[in-house]
Amino acid sequence: MCAGRRQMTGLGPVAESYDQLHRIDLLGEARAARGVPQGTYDSTVCAVLQASEVCLLNLARLANRTQACLLADDIPTASRYVQWAVGFHRLLRRLGTVMCGARGIHGAGVSAGATAVSISESAGYAAYVDALRGLEDVAKGSLLAGAPELTRSTIATGSIDDSLYRVLHGIRIGCHDATKWESDLTAVPIGVSRSTDELISAETLARAVAATELNADTLHGEFVALHQVPEILCAEANDHLEAAIRAIRASALSRAAQHLTACRELLDPVVDAQRVMAEHLATGEYHEFRTNLGPASGTHSLSIKQHMFRDLFKHMWNDLEAWLNSFGASSLEETVRDIDARRHDDPEGWLRHTVVDQAFKLHSAHQQWRHEHLHMPRNCLGSGGTKSMIGIPDGPQAVYKMRDAANAQHSLATIHRARRTPLTNAVPDSPMVKLITDPSSLDSELMRVVGEATREYFPQVQEQSYQPFRSGAAERNP
Repeated sequence: MCAGRRQMTGLGPVAESYDQLHRIDLLGEARAARGVPQGTYDSTVCAVLQASEVCLLNLARLANRTQACLLADDIPTASRYVQWAVGFHRLLRRLGTVMCGARGIHGAGVSAGATAVSISESAGYAAYVDALRGLEDVAKGSLLAGAPELTRSTIATGSIDDSLYRVLHGIRIGCHDATKWESDLTAVPIGVSRSTDELISAETLARAVAATELNADTLHGEFVALHQVPEILCAEANDHLEAAIRAIRASALSRAAQHLTACRELLDPVVDAQRVMAEHLATGEYHEFRTNLGPASGTHSLSIKQHMFRDLFKHMWNDLEAWLNSFGASSLEETVRDIDARRHDDPEGWLRHTVVDQAFKLHSAHQQWRHEHLHMPRNCLGSGGTKSMIGIPDGPQAVYKMRDAANAQHSLATIHRARRTPLTNAVPDSPMVKLITDPSSLDSELMRVVGEATREYFPQVQEQSYQPFRSGAAERNP
């Protein structure tokens, strides 16, 4: 291969980095062009609409693929694409809930003198409606008119094990869910007078979604989308978390509680994105495009890996411990117990309790993300020392260790002990855990089989040396 040329496979180019694969540069460009202050209600609205746009562009692509399958009478493949669409509708439902939550957190004041934006005004929405109209026309022609008796008997008596039933059932679920997320993302007040497409940089986002470059109908694009949505939301959550840390230091408790709540709610669809991937991406489908992921497989972005789970995580819990110790009680446990016990005594007591409670809920969201994220190495790499694309000796074990190391952070562990809240992720002596983790269990055997298959399909990866995540970026220090 000539110097300066990208490595290629039969499917297309191999990503040279995580940032290149998921087009973090374009996501950052769209974020920078919003023209609203960071860590505010307006910036949250923009982030939710940008994440929604990514979902809509992918729904349009899935609808077009489904239409092509129906025209080719390929019902099983159509059912796969429809189920993926259901997953993106689930994400949009959650994004709608986050938008409603943002309006609730900031109150009626957000409407004063504001304009309103709606997801229906975006280019991605228009593309999805056009694709959905085309899908409906084809489905009505090939199924309702072309095979009316089969369609009638399937929808009336069939079950989820029937691929035609999954097509019909998935379409109606998507149609119903669309009415809810559209309502939640309509007439949203915002403090800038710009069109929806201008506000979200629709053209830039469309380039980011289209830049999945593989020349085959793999699920590579959906895989990328389920990373792009978290990237958009985590960048916004980081801004709110940094603001919360500064507010805790200044004892501005109502502001701290507001930003912690916003941060936690923004992470809910991030967790859902992981769940959609876990439920819909098959091991073989991942293996199909794994080589094209390059070093992007096995690492994360600066925003997630370093800033959220390292820099701000550390500052958040260190500063929370320092704030709790400033009350002068004989022990941290006494302080935490007193805050919880006196939360209804006066407004200040409630604010103190709320800050602590929202911090715990935020960590619960982090725990949920780590749990869902583990599905990928478990399902697609397996056990037995299967290396990731960056040469991590055992993918699942490495992720387990990262989770446990995070929970061992001193201030986090200290405050959880004081509140008598466990940080463990399993009950090691329970009958169920003993059954699942036994080397002869079905789960263990499936992990072993996946590991053997992965090592067989990708022998060159097993020869790679470890390439740890490195960044020259400065620590995000509030």
